[in-house]
Parts: sequence; structure tokens; C-alpha cells
Amino acid sequence: MISVPVLSLSGLTKRFGGIQAVSGVSFDLAPGAITAVIGPNGAGKTTLINLITGVLSLNDGAIRLEGADITNEPVHRRAVAGVARTYQTPQMAAGMSVLRNVMAGAYRFGRYGLLSTLLRPWTIITENEEMAERAAHALRRVSVPEEWWHQPASDLPYGLQRRVEIARALAQDPKVILLDEPAAGLNPSETADLARLLTDIAADGRAVLLVEHDMPMVMSISSHVVVINFGRKLAEGTPAQILTNPEVIAAYLGSDEEEAA
Repeated sequence: MISVPVLSLSGLTKRFGGIQAVSGVSFDLAPGAITAVIGPNGAGKTTLINLITGVLSLNDGAIRLEGADITNEPVHRRAVAGVARTYQTPQMAAGMSVLRNVMAGAYRFGRYGLLSTLLRPWTIITENEEMAERAAHALRRVSVPEEWWHQPASDLPYGLQRRVEIARALAQDPKVILLDEPAAGLNPSETADLARLLTDIAADGRAVLLVEHDMPMVMSISSHVVVINFGRKLAEGTPAQILTNPEVIAAYLGSDEEEAA
């Protein structure tokens, strides 16, 4: 049975003045699968994530989430609809604990507005307890030790900050999670743990988009790989197909002859 894509990108195009940062990029994200986007620095990978999340607006193209057109939806509505992300550098809210950083992701489930909390202040207490439980569940899922939860998030070792960011995204209970170079700065052991975590996240039925330069990790956990070069889709296919694609080898992966030169 063919699964319906969770996210469909059709002809995504973004121009900055005369520069075509992303040009006519199309591909789908399947549920329960990791789709990797690879390419040289400056190829347009992060711009692509910013287009999907609504941080940047499209010049052309369309984005559909489970068939619904979200092309013109603002960032917060895309988050509520089920799109979550992490960043190249962990974004920790200064002065806030690990738990509260992750609770920020859970607040898309908030039910009460400002007026309700003013008229019935006890509602915010109940809601905060619910958000804290969602955050705790996400932190356990990514194996952040509980002794860190009430410490300032910025005090955590770098590898744990990466996990806190993923926990914050998971606290949104997303349908799609977009990961921008999550293995950057990690040691080999941390990278191996991350690979197992991302595989488990996809196994929940979520669609995972992975932008990453660590080729061994990408090729070992991805079921589909999209190659971007100069803002254009150069190729897509299984890891095995990408590793043997002559255009990809020439443009990005490099050949044995080049490495020997």
C-alpha cells in the first residue's frame, strides 16, 4: 500500500534580489521515514527549512501538510498544524530552565487566552501542570537526565542542549520534524545515540526531514535522500542510488581520484 505523504513540497522557489536561493524544489516526506537533504554549504538547505516553517515566504510553489495547503499560513499556524523544527545552533531561552524551555514547545496545546486567565487565574495553574507533564515526557524520550531539568538550559553540555531542542520540538507532538544539522559539534558516541533517537522518532509515524553533513549517519538512517546544489534539486533516491549517482559524486560526494589529488 502506498502511504500518503505527510508533507508535499511543489516547486518551492525563493529569490533574494537577483539570487535564486531555492529554485523549483519538489519532493515529499513520508510518514514513519527519515528523508535527508544534503548538499554543499550554501546550497539552500536551511533556506528550504525556513520556507517550510514560514520564516521565509515563497516566491513560487506550494506546501501541503496532509493534503491541506499551508503555503500562506503564518509560522504559528504551521506549528499548531504539526510542523516543528530545530536549528543549526541550539536555541536556548536565556535564564530559563531546561523544563521551561521544553514547555515552550508544548504551549501550542494551551486552551486559555489572556481574558480567561485574568477572570479564572486557577486555569493557568492547571494548564502549566499539563504543559510541564508534556515537557517531562519529551525530556525522558530524548534521555535528558532529570537532575538537569531545573538547571538553566544554557548551562547544559552542548550534546544535551541538542537533545533539549529535539525535546522541545517533540513537545509540540508534530507530524513533521525538521532537523537542521543536529549532529554538528557532536562526538562519534553522541552522533550514534542521535541516529538511534531519530530512527525511534520516525518509528512513531512522524515524517523526519534531516539536513546533515555527516554522510555515514545520513546514509545509515535515511530511507530517502534529496540532493540540493545551487538551490536546485540535483537528485533524489535511496541512499544506495545517491551514493552511485555520477552527478552527485561530481558535485558533492567527490571521487577517489579527487581525494587522491
